[in-house]
Amino acid sequence: MKEINFSLRWTILIAAILLPASFSELKHGFGQENETAQSEDEPNKFVDYLQNARDLLNQTSVEFKNSNYTGAEGLANTAYLDNFEHVEHELEEKGSPSFMEDLEHMIREELRDLIQGKVDQTELDMHINATGAKLVEAIDLLKGTE
Repeated sequence: MKEINFSLRWTILIAAILLPASFSELKHGFGQENETAQSEDEPNKFVDYLQNARDLLNQTSVEFKNSNYTGAEGLANTAYLDNFEHVEHELEEKGSPSFMEDLEHMIREELRDLIQGKVDQTELDMHINATGAKLVEAIDLLKGTE
């Protein structure tokens, strides 16, 4: 049973990393989009990155709860490097540099430190929830609804 549980965790981790990229490629025709389609989809692309980051942070909590600290840290890194980092410039332009920097710090540094410190699950979840709320603010900002 332990072998199956371990195998299932790795399957979930791999799917969490690969599926967002696969869906993005399907949506955009495997890099075949033209200039017009790219400019029309630009805000949605940024929103997708932020939503992916939120989803990955929620999965980070699950892995942390299962004592898979390496997996949790990997998901947190993916949330930052493969998602949030693509939106930083846009957030600076539409929001403020300090808003973007605060959010970046919460994802890239504070979350990693909490995971590495193996804090209490409640403390980690409070941080993830606060970060998720800021990501929702960022999504609203990019959609122009704030």
